[in-house]
Amino acid sequence: MKKIVLTLFAAALLAATVNAQTDSIVKAKVLDDGSQDAEKFYNSGIQDFAAKNFPSALNNFDQAIAKKPDFERAWYNRGTTKFEMKNYSGAISDFDKALTLAQNPDSYFSRAQAKYATGDKPGATADYSKTIEIKSDYAQAYYYRGGIKFENGDYKNAIDDFTIAITYKPDYAYAYNDRGSAKRQMDDLDGAIGDYNKAIVVNSEMAFAYNNIASAKRKKGDFKGAISDYSEAIRVQKDYYVAYNNRGSAKYDAGDYAGAIEDFNKAIALKADYAFAYNNRASAKFKLKDYKGSVEDCNKAISLNAGYGYAYLNRGIAKEMLRDDAGACSDWKKATELGVESAKNYTGDCK
Repeated sequence: MKKIVLTLFAAALLAATVNAQTDSIVKAKVLDDGSQDAEKFYNSGIQDFAAKNFPSALNNFDQAIAKKPDFERAWYNRGTTKFEMKNYSGAISDFDKALTLAQNPDSYFSRAQAKYATGDKPGATADYSKTIEIKSDYAQAYYYRGGIKFENGDYKNAIDDFTIAITYKPDYAYAYNDRGSAKRQMDDLDGAIGDYNKAIVVNSEMAFAYNNIASAKRKKGDFKGAISDYSEAIRVQKDYYVAYNNRGSAKYDAGDYAGAIEDFNKAIALKADYAFAYNNRASAKFKLKDYKGSVEDCNKAISLNAGYGYAYLNRGIAKEMLRDDAGACSDWKKATELGVESAKNYTGDCK
C-alpha cells in the first residue's frame, strides 16, 4: 500500500492591520467554514498513521470528513487506514468516494490493492491499468499487474509488465526477482538466473532471491552451485526453513543423503508441520535403507496433509521393502486416486 504522505498546513489565518495613528494592532475577523478544524484532524490522523496507531488515525480522519465532506485526501487516507486494519470493503468504499472527488492515480492503485486482497483479481487488474492510464510511469502498478498475470499463468505478459516496471524504476529488486521467476516458468533458466542476480545486486539481503537462483541452478543440474546459493539464503535469513528443505533436496540430488537428512531435520525444527520436509526426509532415509524410518516420516507427512499423493507413493515403496505388500498396494492405489501418475507403474501386480 502506498504510504500516506505527511503534509502540514499553515495555521496562520489571522490577518493584521496596523493603525498608523495609534500604532495599535487590529485583528481581522476569521470566518471558519470548518476547513481549519478539518485540517487539524487530518494532520493528527497522518501522525497517528505514521505511528501505526490505526484506530486513532481512523477516528481523526472520520472527524476531518465530518467537518469537510469533500476532503479528498481524508477519504483516501481513511481508506489506507482501513486497508491496514484489513477492512478491505471499507477501504474500497473510501477509495470510491475519493475518486469521485479527484481522479488520483494513487486512489486507483490503492483500490486495486484492496480488491486483490478480497480475491477480486479482475477488478484489481482493471484498477492497475487505470492507474497506468493516468500516470504512465507508475512502476508499482505495472509490477502488481504483472504479478496477477504470473499467478494466472500468463508468464509472457507478466514479463512485459515487470520489464516496464524496471524501466521506470531501475532499482526495483522485486521486479527483477519476479521477472526471473516468470522466465524460469518458461524454462529460460539462464535468463532467470540473470534476473535473480540483478535483484541481489540491488538488494544483497534478499534471501528469497538467493533461494530462487539456487532452484534455477538445481533445475540445470548444477547441484554444487545450488547448494552454495541455498546456503547464502540461509546466511541472510537464519530461520528460512524453505531454503533448508531445498538445500536438502539439492544434496539428495547430489547423492549426499546424510547431508540431506541434516537439512530436512533443520527445516522441521523450524516448522514442525512442514509436510514436504517429512516426505523428503523419508526419501533420503529410504536411500540409506532405513525403510522403517521412511514409513514413519511418510506417516507424519500424511497426517499433516491427507491429500499428499507423493507421500502415499513413497510410503508404499518403503512398505514393499518391509514386505508389507498389501499396505504398499493400498498406498499406491491412494496415490493414483490423488493424481500421481507415476503411482500407476507400481499397481500392476496389486490385486
